[in-house]
Amino acid sequence: MPQSSGNIVPLRQPALLGLFREVLDSSLISRGAAQGLALLGHADEFWGELPLDELRRMAEGGNAAAQAELAWRYAVGEGVPKSVAQALAWATPSAERQCGAGEAVLGWLLYHGQGVPRDFVEAARLFELAAGRGDARAMDMLGRCRFFGRGVRQNRGMAVRLWRGAADKGVAAAMFCLGMCLQAGDGTAADPAEAVTWFRAAARKRIAGAMYLLGQCYALGSGVTRDPEASLGWYRRAAELGSRDALYEVGCAHHDGQGHLDHDIDEALRFWRAAARQGHARAQLKLGHCYRWGEGVGENRALAVGWYRRAAEGGEQAARICLGECHEHGEGVIADPAEAYAWYEKAAQDGDAHGRAEQGRCLLHGIGIAADVRRGERLLRAATEAGWQPALGELERYWFDQGERCFHGRGTNANLSRALVCYRKAAELGHKRAAFMLGECNRHGYGTAIEPREAQLWLLKAAALFDAKVALADLYFFGQPGLAAKPAEAFRWYEQAAQQQDDAYVMYSLGWCLLHGHGVRRDAAAAVRWLRRAAQLGDAPAGYELGCAYYHGRGVEQNRRLAMKWLRAAAQLGQDEARAFLERIERGGELN
Repeated sequence: MPQSSGNIVPLRQPALLGLFREVLDSSLISRGAAQGLALLGHADEFWGELPLDELRRMAEGGNAAAQAELAWRYAVGEGVPKSVAQALAWATPSAERQCGAGEAVLGWLLYHGQGVPRDFVEAARLFELAAGRGDARAMDMLGRCRFFGRGVRQNRGMAVRLWRGAADKGVAAAMFCLGMCLQAGDGTAADPAEAVTWFRAAARKRIAGAMYLLGQCYALGSGVTRDPEASLGWYRRAAELGSRDALYEVGCAHHDGQGHLDHDIDEALRFWRAAARQGHARAQLKLGHCYRWGEGVGENRALAVGWYRRAAEGGEQAARICLGECHEHGEGVIADPAEAYAWYEKAAQDGDAHGRAEQGRCLLHGIGIAADVRRGERLLRAATEAGWQPALGELERYWFDQGERCFHGRGTNANLSRALVCYRKAAELGHKRAAFMLGECNRHGYGTAIEPREAQLWLLKAAALFDAKVALADLYFFGQPGLAAKPAEAFRWYEQAAQQQDDAYVMYSLGWCLLHGHGVRRDAAAAVRWLRRAAQLGDAPAGYELGCAYYHGRGVEQNRRLAMKWLRAAAQLGQDEARAFLERIERGGELN
């Protein structure tokens, strides 16, 4: 618990009020008794509880402290209709009599520009005077001036000290501000546990923001043991006091089924609507999503756009992205690529990485603006560096697609050299298929001289792909000038490819290697198993080898009927060796 100032005597109502009234009724207030009681730390408590008619009688009688309290009530509309004119009328004479409370109220009016032009410098001067006289509200407000540098030189360490002094005197707002500084380590060393202590103290005074932050602390385990149920409890208390942040969080808890709650989209929508009505941008975004995708409400893209627009106006960057998407694709509005680009650009200009990525994508493809590949690429790279990883994928896909267009002549004349350039750009960004294509171009001499080692390099980078495994196996099986055949490596890559995908060619290759002992110990029985699987998938060379195996009884019991079956199937698929084998059998030749 926050420690009270050492000079506070633990008097409570009604004894405290009775003591003050006795002093006042004896007309001792003007002779300093009030200052003496203020030193006990209870003057604010007294003035706050004093009935309005009694307070007005004392103020009209010239009591500066009563004038200050009456001014405060008019300033904030506490128990009386809010009236800035009345607040100023009562604060001015109180301040002129050097009453700290009066100076504080007058400073508050100047700080907020209520009834007078806003003047941070004069407000800070009055707060300093009043704080020097021990006024707790003035300490709180002077803390704000010091924290933000309004009217005085910014000094957050001094702000924390002022808030601590005001918090010790029971000012709830100061307790809240002190807790936030301790939580963030702003103006003081971070101390999450002490921050929680002050948030609790402010929460006891019904500060909704403190209750909300206690919910955050329990949600994250900051200064307390993580406790989702306790977190939800504090969010609920804050929501009951109208905290829009808490209303949003309670809505999320119902949506996600947090703690003891079941998923309840109706309750989620109720809380999000309450938060959205108060201008909570993220709640407005959530409502936009619900209407866009028909979650808990009828799908209504036009309403979704309306909520997104409100959220965007409230500074929610994700809403700007959603508005861009809706305008780009014509969701709830007439498709307008230029408007879409404008929303993406707004998000990007505010530093949003996703916004930069979408703006970059538009520049790459000329969506809503003239294409500018260099600028688009810069934006996508910047978005990636800022942590938006999908931006890298967008750039990879762009260069790979450009490579495919040039390689296959899609929408443009085929240009293998240009295709290589584009594939390389994509491959260097990590695009596996581009790396595979780059390997194949170097292996077969598409757009470049045959470069087996360069092919090997890129195929290894793409080796997660089935096609790259097969290409590597073929490269090692056949070898090329400058890269000797490596039968064992070939067999290893065929094996890995077979584990990834059922493919007739790969199965045939494994069977052939096992049958002939190429890169692996000869195993005719295992070879037949692979050849049979490949032949069943319609591979003609596998059918030929399987037919021969049955004919000669290699790795399988000899069976001329099955041999003829597989040989005929292979011949029908155009396998010349199978056709020749069958012709020799029909001529009565015995084949070895």
